[in-house]
Amino acid sequence: MNSALVIARPFAIALIIGLIGGLFFKEIDMPLPWMLGPLFAVGLAGIRGIQVQDIRGSRQAGQLVIGCALGLYFTAEVSRQLLSFSGYIISAAFIALLIGAFGGLLLKRISGINATTSFFASVPGGAAEMAVLAERAGARFDQVALSHSIRVLLVVSTIPLAVTLTGTSGTDFYTPSTMDVVIPGLATLTLMAIIAAFAFMKVGIPNAWLLGPLSVSLLLTLTGQSSSAVPPLLINAAQVLIGCSLGSRFKPSLRSESRRLIIGILANAAFTLSLSVILGLILAWLIGSSGSTMILATSPGGLSEMCITAKILNLGVPLVTSFQVARLAIVVTFSLPLWRLLLLIKAKLDSSRT
Repeated sequence: MNSALVIARPFAIALIIGLIGGLFFKEIDMPLPWMLGPLFAVGLAGIRGIQVQDIRGSRQAGQLVIGCALGLYFTAEVSRQLLSFSGYIISAAFIALLIGAFGGLLLKRISGINATTSFFASVPGGAAEMAVLAERAGARFDQVALSHSIRVLLVVSTIPLAVTLTGTSGTDFYTPSTMDVVIPGLATLTLMAIIAAFAFMKVGIPNAWLLGPLSVSLLLTLTGQSSSAVPPLLINAAQVLIGCSLGSRFKPSLRSESRRLIIGILANAAFTLSLSVILGLILAWLIGSSGSTMILATSPGGLSEMCITAKILNLGVPLVTSFQVARLAIVVTFSLPLWRLLLLIKAKLDSSRT
């Protein structure tokens, strides 16, 4: 009982601080207040030494809600349109992988960390997935996780604000298949989403708690079987849980990290984000979509965070989701083979010089 209280207390503190941060951001009209408010508030508390943490399963619960909500946008007509963009979607994912590889060179040069760590700290996959792959390749797990956390924080805290300041939010012509909340339908969707998430976990698919529910909701929508929307209150609660989870990654130890490493991570994140924005604008011109939508689609933030941003700002949810999911899948699948290929090329070049 006492151990349960010890575990629950830091989570309760994080949740209270997160809610206060969300209310404050809401009061000052910041974009995505229920995600960014908790993220900043809990992150600052953690760095200042306050014991905060997300309770096991809270982020997954938030992802499940968001996945169910995102899938409602994938009607048959929208899905047919997305198929025509498949070449752009796949190409953008591989370009993101290459941008990350070049960012790794910049990170290595500035911070002085080893090449393996800098590579896996730079390619824009999911933080957890890339940290696992990095450890498998012999990289520093902690530095990779820190780099991805700071990159996501930078992207999530700047892109929504920048998009909002352009005044382009709320112009999306995509709408969910249903706007009505029907309790039996919502309960059925939730149960199916949980089963799908466990199934995705079982076979090792990354971001299972987002992609499993997204797949179920998408299939129901595509076949005309979706019967309930996801209540706005649940979506806000999901944002709070995800924001608290992101913020709780930042600990007092961050202050003791090498200044050179932090500068390198920030420079790398800015480099990757800048090239991703340029890529998004080029794709917007090629596809004929809005620049804001495609910037969200190509931004190297977290999958959940960028898709939430698209939904809340009403910007091309199916497009953003498709680009982000494709990037995650391709980066996670090909980053380790690409690194091994680069090592092989380097070895051959070194042998030819001797």
